[in-house]
Amino acid sequence: MDRLLSPLIPSDMLTESSLPTLPTPPIGSPFISQMNQQFYVDNRNLDPLKAFVQSNQQCSAIFNQLTASKHEIPGRCEELKQLNKKFEERAIRGALMTPEVQQIHDYAQQLQNYVFGLESKIGKLKLQLMSQIETSQSLMGRAMQILVAEKLVDWLIKQKEISCGPRAAIKKHYDLLDVMDHEFEECGQQISILLNIVSQLHSIIDNTTPDLFGRLHKSRNDLIQNTRQFVWQSLVIAVQPPVVLVKCRGSDSHRSTRFPCKTELRLLGGEALGVRQQCSKVRVEIINEEMARKIQQDPCQSATIEQSFHLIYNEAKFQVDAPTGLQLSPVCRASFDRIRLVENAVATKRSATENGFEEKKGTRRSKVSSLRYYLAYQIELTGHHYIEVSGYKLSLPVAALVHSSLEAEASLFWNRSFAEGTGILSVVPDNVSWERVRNALNLKFMSLIQEPQDVKELTVDPPEPRELSEENLEHLARRLCVVDGMVHKRNFFNKTIAHKENKVQDGSPVACVFYEWFYKCASMVNKYMQEQWNDGLITGFCSKEDSERNLRSVVQPTMLIRFSDMVIGYLKISCKLPDHRVVHYETEAEKMPIGTSIADAIRCNPTFAFIQNIFPNRRVSLLWQDRERVEETRGENWNQAMPPGYFDTVYSLESKPVAAIDSS
Repeated sequence: MDRLLSPLIPSDMLTESSLPTLPTPPIGSPFISQMNQQFYVDNRNLDPLKAFVQSNQQCSAIFNQLTASKHEIPGRCEELKQLNKKFEERAIRGALMTPEVQQIHDYAQQLQNYVFGLESKIGKLKLQLMSQIETSQSLMGRAMQILVAEKLVDWLIKQKEISCGPRAAIKKHYDLLDVMDHEFEECGQQISILLNIVSQLHSIIDNTTPDLFGRLHKSRNDLIQNTRQFVWQSLVIAVQPPVVLVKCRGSDSHRSTRFPCKTELRLLGGEALGVRQQCSKVRVEIINEEMARKIQQDPCQSATIEQSFHLIYNEAKFQVDAPTGLQLSPVCRASFDRIRLVENAVATKRSATENGFEEKKGTRRSKVSSLRYYLAYQIELTGHHYIEVSGYKLSLPVAALVHSSLEAEASLFWNRSFAEGTGILSVVPDNVSWERVRNALNLKFMSLIQEPQDVKELTVDPPEPRELSEENLEHLARRLCVVDGMVHKRNFFNKTIAHKENKVQDGSPVACVFYEWFYKCASMVNKYMQEQWNDGLITGFCSKEDSERNLRSVVQPTMLIRFSDMVIGYLKISCKLPDHRVVHYETEAEKMPIGTSIADAIRCNPTFAFIQNIFPNRRVSLLWQDRERVEETRGENWNQAMPPGYFDTVYSLESKPVAAIDSS
């Protein structure tokens, strides 16, 4: 075969000595070398992407054989034509069949058989290539199934839960996209190779072979459609918006959210398919739940923007990061760093008056808090090989409010943490396993204690918060009434577990449910004892009985700082006195002036001057913000920022700077 593929000898130079001898063709496949067998994956454990790569290599090898054979035929046919012409001329001049004429005749016959063999080979190569292309498409589907329906969906499900967690957990989960980015690009490279082969095959297979042409046409259409779907699935909302978007009323210059909403759309892969080079702008709109359901059914339809609110600073372009040695491939993303929610005041007022009656303030606020919105990301992308995708991607649900609402925040926490699937328009169960609830509460508490108090804090990475201890979680389980390892939603939202003072009316206690108490405890840590919590100096969630049991196990005078189980927003300081009695002091955290901490309050209060340790067995001086202050100055004078009597009782006793004992 190698001799036959060598440069042809010009027919006018043919002599008796120059005529090549063609080998005898093998029986059953004249003049055709042994063709490669079709590639099949017998090992189900083989990575589908690797199998896709190997199948494409087979496609390329067969395609190269096919094109080489196609290119050889014109030359061989021309050579045969010249031989036949030479044979006719010699035969006419000499009526007899001379040895030279006979040799030309025999060689022409061999060459003709060789051309027939090439044509037969081409036909078989076409069939083999089509079968291999269909195998590659099947393997491509399996590779996409693994990447999208398993790896990416698993990532999105976890993102739904992590979105309510601390920044460090969100960042760690976000970084997992780097590996998937590389895998999507590898898959895109193989799809591009297959698209090129199929496109070039259109010039070889035409409608003269209807069955084969029909198979090729179907494969091409399916391949383009699947590629578009793959590119669409490669678009991921990598950074979800916060659960609540709050705007503030006021003048036009102050009618948007206090904190800007940060979110990010990311394209996984896309380089080989030409999508990254032609990325367009992305626009984000806020839509209601009804519109979101329509878009979920058909992402290409036009979105009707919510009338009550609109977004500003809501456009961004895809940008590709500069390559670094740490990244497997540069990141392509559209980042929105300062989206703000603005209320359409005229539309809101019209909507309220169209009802024909004025709703009560509390009723309307509760109704608005229960409404769910979604951010819709409008996308248009183009690439190679008729790859065009457009439509809307939906974020996780958010609440859009004029004023902050703890109820809306807690409701969306439950929704994002426990909704089925990826959490977008998903069913939210009422009964959830305690294992899932404890993980969600732990993440949420860490998130709440590092919530920024000022917009400047958004640019600073906070220290990684300490997790809830096993004792904390056991205490929360008791308060949530875990039964058979399950937690019911009503226990989180409706079960009264504490009370708060009614400072507006007659001062009678107001019942508080679990989520109010839980969020308030986290808020106290955030404002007044974040550093001490992270250092493990605050016990936090702990009952009176558990605190007494813990303190009886120590020898020296020791304090244990915990959250009140009875009054929301109150702290309990449980102390073991030198006479071995255990007493409990109580006060309201909000009485602590802004800019001070629990360390200031305890350090300057002579009530605790005799306390040496903080539970379990650490020096109480570790509480101080200024760790270099000497312990001898404790209780000698008041911090001017700390009012006397801070730890007296739940009542103000300004003239008596000694904490009173609380029996609860």
